[in-house]
Amino acid sequence: MTNQTIKKSFKEFIDILANSKEVGLVIAKNQKELDNFSRLLEDAGFNKAVDIANVFESQKTYIVVDKDIEKNVYDLAIQYPTGQVEIFDNKNMQSRVFFPDYHSTIVLLVAQDVLNKIQTRGFNFLSVVGPAYRS
Repeated sequence: MTNQTIKKSFKEFIDILANSKEVGLVIAKNQKELDNFSRLLEDAGFNKAVDIANVFESQKTYIVVDKDIEKNVYDLAIQYPTGQVEIFDNKNMQSRVFFPDYHSTIVLLVAQDVLNKIQTRGFNFLSVVGPAYRS
């Protein structure tokens, strides 16, 4: 695919995710493509969450999933469609409960090799997210 085609199809994907009741998943071929998708998300108004507790601070948020994934990210993907998300806040050492209003968009961004590794650890993201995008 050309760069222009990727940008167009990626924008269409982001438009589909708007106000979704599910977390979206973007799968990059490699680190370079992951960085490119990260820039495209930021150009589309998304903010990168550095901590799982930051996810609900913005209307458009993305999280880069790495091989050292915390269970909280997986729990977010599972619980988000239910209308209540309980996340353990490691900083304050207590559970926090969030109630998504579904006027926001959350995207998980992951490289294919990382996705393969975390799936072998039991985190099957493909079964718990909503729409997924792979170039």
